[in-house]
Parts: sequence; structure tokens; C-alpha cells
Amino acid sequence: MIEAYLWNGLVLALFLVYTVILYRVREKKRYFFYFALGAALGFYFDIVSYMNGYYTYHDFYKLTFLGLPISMTLAEGFSVAITLYIFEFLYTCFKKKSIKRTYLP
Repeated sequence: MIEAYLWNGLVLALFLVYTVILYRVREKKRYFFYFALGAALGFYFDIVSYMNGYYTYHDFYKLTFLGLPISMTLAEGFSVAITLYIFEFLYTCFKKKSIKRTYLP
């Protein structure tokens, strides 16, 4: 079982990585859209699974909405934005056939 401080640390780490990405990219609206879309889709799939009884959450999640932890939804949004940033970075690097700092999205 994951402890509350480990989960909160993971969410904080994802938030910090997402904040660094927002600082580095030019198109901040696009990465905010990735975050919002990831959070919305994550919430949708989680609420369907939760309502059908596929899984439950532990008591250490304090803030919940319809039984789902808000930190879970935020972590899913951060993860989607980070994953898309990594994909765009690698795609650009392989397209240019070199890894340089100037090719960051």
C-alpha cells in the first residue's frame, strides 16, 4: 500500500516537472490544453471504473470529487502533458538526427 506522503510527493514531483516544461516551451496554451485534456479524460475513465466498483481509494486522499481524489486527476493531467512533451522532444531530435538544446519544443 502506498503511503500518503509518497503519493503527495509523486504529485508534487509531477507538478514541478510540468512547471519546468511550461517555463521552457513557447506555446504554453497548448501544454495547458494537454494538461486539461489529460485530466478530463483521466477523470472520465476513473469515474466510470469507480462507479462500476472496479476499484476503491484509500482513506488518505483528503480532497475528493464524486469519490475520486482530485490529486489523482491532477497527476493524470500532468502525466499526459509531460508525456507529450517527451514525445515531441524525441520526435524533433530524430527528425533533425541530433540532440541539441535549440530543438526543444
